[in-house]
Amino acid sequence: MAVGLAMEGKNANYNGRTTPFVILSCAIAAMGGLLFGYEIGISGGVTSMEPFLKKFFPEVYRKMKEDSTISNYCKFDSQLLTAFTSLLYITGLVTSFFASSVTRAFGRRLSIFAGGAAFLAGGVVGGAAVNVYMLILGRVLLGIGIGFANQSVPLYLSEMAPARYRGAINNGFSLSIAIGVLFANVLNFSTEKIKAGWGWRVSLAMAVVPASILTLGTIFLPDTPNSLIQRNNNNREKAKLTLQRIRGTTDVEEELQDLITASTISKTVDHPFQKIFQRKYRPQLVMSIAIPFFQQMTGINVVSFYEPVLFRTIGLDESASLLTAVVTGLVSAFSTIIAMIVVDRVGRRALFMIGGVQMFITQMLVGGILAAKLGDHGGLDKGYAYLVLVLISIYAAGFGWSWGPVGWLIPSEIFQLEIRSAGQSITVAVSFLFIFAVAQAFSSMLCHLKSGIFFFFGGWVAVMTGFVYLLLPETKNMPIEKMEKVWKEHWFWKRFVADRKEEIGLAMEAKITHYNGRMTPYVIFSCAMAAMGGLLFGYEIGISGGVTSMEPFLKKFFPEVYKKMKEDSTISNYCRFDSQLLTTFTSSLYIAGLVTSLFASSVTRAFGRRLSIFAGGAAFLAGGALGGAAVNVYMLILGRVLLGIGVGFANQSVPLYLSEMAPARYRGAISNGFSLSIGIGSLLANLLNFGTEKIKAGWGWRVSLAMAVVPASILALGAIFLPETPNSLIQRNNNLEKAKLTLQRIRGTTDVDQEFDDLITASTISKTIDHPFQKIFQRKYRPQLVMSIAIPFFQQVTGINVVAFYEPVLFRIIGLGESASLMSAVVTGLVGTFSTIIAMIIVDRVGRRALFIVGGVQMFVAQMMVGGILAAELGDHGGLSKTYAYLVLVLVSIYAAGFGWSWGPLGWLVPSEIFQLEIRSAGQSITVAVGFLFTFVVAQTFSSMICHLKSGIFFFFGGWVAVMTGFVYLLLPETKNMPIEKMEKVWKEHWFWKKIVADRKEESNADGSAATQ
Repeated sequence: MAVGLAMEGKNANYNGRTTPFVILSCAIAAMGGLLFGYEIGISGGVTSMEPFLKKFFPEVYRKMKEDSTISNYCKFDSQLLTAFTSLLYITGLVTSFFASSVTRAFGRRLSIFAGGAAFLAGGVVGGAAVNVYMLILGRVLLGIGIGFANQSVPLYLSEMAPARYRGAINNGFSLSIAIGVLFANVLNFSTEKIKAGWGWRVSLAMAVVPASILTLGTIFLPDTPNSLIQRNNNNREKAKLTLQRIRGTTDVEEELQDLITASTISKTVDHPFQKIFQRKYRPQLVMSIAIPFFQQMTGINVVSFYEPVLFRTIGLDESASLLTAVVTGLVSAFSTIIAMIVVDRVGRRALFMIGGVQMFITQMLVGGILAAKLGDHGGLDKGYAYLVLVLISIYAAGFGWSWGPVGWLIPSEIFQLEIRSAGQSITVAVSFLFIFAVAQAFSSMLCHLKSGIFFFFGGWVAVMTGFVYLLLPETKNMPIEKMEKVWKEHWFWKRFVADRKEEIGLAMEAKITHYNGRMTPYVIFSCAMAAMGGLLFGYEIGISGGVTSMEPFLKKFFPEVYKKMKEDSTISNYCRFDSQLLTTFTSSLYIAGLVTSLFASSVTRAFGRRLSIFAGGAAFLAGGALGGAAVNVYMLILGRVLLGIGVGFANQSVPLYLSEMAPARYRGAISNGFSLSIGIGSLLANLLNFGTEKIKAGWGWRVSLAMAVVPASILALGAIFLPETPNSLIQRNNNLEKAKLTLQRIRGTTDVDQEFDDLITASTISKTIDHPFQKIFQRKYRPQLVMSIAIPFFQQVTGINVVAFYEPVLFRIIGLGESASLMSAVVTGLVGTFSTIIAMIIVDRVGRRALFIVGGVQMFVAQMMVGGILAAELGDHGGLSKTYAYLVLVLVSIYAAGFGWSWGPLGWLVPSEIFQLEIRSAGQSITVAVGFLFTFVVAQTFSSMICHLKSGIFFFFGGWVAVMTGFVYLLLPETKNMPIEKMEKVWKEHWFWKKIVADRKEESNADGSAATQ
């Protein structure tokens, strides 16, 4: 009863004071911030040191020292250098998820220790590096260390601190980050002067200092009372003693009781991610992630996309390479037809495994031929070139009757109705994510792995074939609304799947049901029309691969690639198409599709499958028109974004439509119509490219891009005449009569009662979930979840990490010498440190919101002024006058101060204090992961952005600062002085969030009673 009543009362002020024990403990733990700060500062300086660049990144060194034709903004634009800098963030992202489990299961202290130890190892490896691989390994270890530290330290500080001083104590973490940056900048300034050129080793190796301090200090730390109670009820006495010690009083009963009650609630969740991803849907969720991932790791999309490029690499001319893409497209289309014929006879598993073996063998053979016969320059003789063509065609056939069609079929048929739209959305999103990732990396992988890229993908094919053999049950002939039976009978998955007998009736336990009806012309026509959604994806894959190998297109939009291809004979065959801009153009569609697929889930669920299909056609039509009319690369990319939106809608809704319309025993064949359309679209695109490439005037690429309007128009117009599926009609508005008439029409019989009843039952279950993502991300935690995503995202798009990371680079761009630029970074580091100290002093007096808003205004003004100065005074070559250079330094320091007392410390404080105990570890993990994700994205793109946006990069980040300041003003409640275990009160009283937050009084009361019994 205690929590239930207290939640509605005023803020609780627990007994106690801030003790020396708390201060010492939190000071040691806060040193975890040194790791992150040190790495940000040290890397930015080291990557501007000439001996370091000369040893590991000679291309950047050459551009910087020898090539006067390259813009100031572009001298540090190197994919390898950017990958080196960004790898730490990706590693940290991944680690943060694992760190969540460690922190929850073994305590905050052990996670902090793990972070220090991993960072120490990374410093040793980095300092001793003799090649770029050791450097990368070192950064991976550093990323693991930061992942653990950033996940656990803010939690530790917030749980140890008294409520009224929590802001100040938690800001110790941000202060440590700032000190780490400052220390690193000072060290870089000193080591750069070492004449022998090994100063960078000292800078990297000195990471062991903060890591050693943290690792050794953690041994003497107490764990938090919250964690002690959460992990083991037998720890209550120990937790009470610890609480008494850190509060400096024996009267801690009120706070202790609140900790016990919060822990009791958290015990209802065995693992926070099991609350988000419910156990009974585990098999389907695994398949919805694994299958699209594996589908991309066959390498098919990049092989299809880059086929013309690939065949030009092995020595075929432009026309021949496009024609070979046509041949493999034909093979793929016909093999998909074969899959349609046999999939419901031989089953899904057999096709997966036969195709997998076929792809594996051909990839090994192709890799072997290229390794033996193709050097860095020149080509294959014609005999070997055509042998490679034959092998790739066999590979395409293997994909065409296995992972191509069945990879779309399985996810569309395995989800129950109540989660089907969300499940398909996850499938499409994962697919786009890995299409983007593989396409983004392919040209560089080809450049560096060379023939080994085929062994790389072949290895993945072996893994996925084993996965299917062990973990995928056979789904052929099973009615879509009774699919869970296959999981209940599977040797592995049956231990995970909850029994839904009470929900769906005893009929679900019966043998496979064969509903009445037949395959009607109406179904065939409707599904054929809907399946044309696959044309969009196939056409885009085929057309883009061909267009990006057409010389007029490259000459107009990507002259650097054209120059490498035509004029630079020193560049390896494998590297001629290695261009970050070109890869960004090709990959932007996939990112747009990824994002769209998440929204498309809601549209498909709320308005039906048909409307989503129409939206896909309409967006793709607009993208085709814009791409065909493009006069610059920005129009091209905008066109691809629209194409991506179209593909996102189509790929999300079409497979659902086909699976729901088809009779169970023919569902495989009908669903494979989507994959067939992909194959046909790719084939038509390759044929078109082959024709338009011969247009002498050089505008054939426009025809290729603009003809995307043809499949889009067919789909958009055809969707108008499609019927909605009975499943969707019942799910959306209980239009039972219309649904029954539709079912009778598509089944060709009036005797549809059995199937109709099953549809109603499945829909009734789905109605218990207002929105599938509300089942995954529970409504009562919505405000905290939003903040845990929005705040780290906004923190990164202030631009601070890239400004801090690239400060030496940035100041060299504006004309300061190497030493002066490093010194300038020291100055801004000092400013950031002192401003963070100010935040520590005042945050619990003036509050979080005030600092966010004041700092936001300050950063915005400084960024606008810097952008204006650089736009007016800095050209592509040369530098600023000293006066303007130092004015920029002052403004960047003002910007750093604004960040230092707002988004710097508060970006870590607020997420660590707003989650209830039962979800706190997971919530912090999400916060850290999002922070790492966008740190990676911004760092990955920064050098290219500064190359192309130039001074506009400050306007870009300034715009985001304006957005986030408005967000805080409208949506972030004040949290100062609120006890961490009673924080939900601020959401219940907020003008916006109070309508979303579920009332936990009953839950708290029940758990409180249980705890006292």
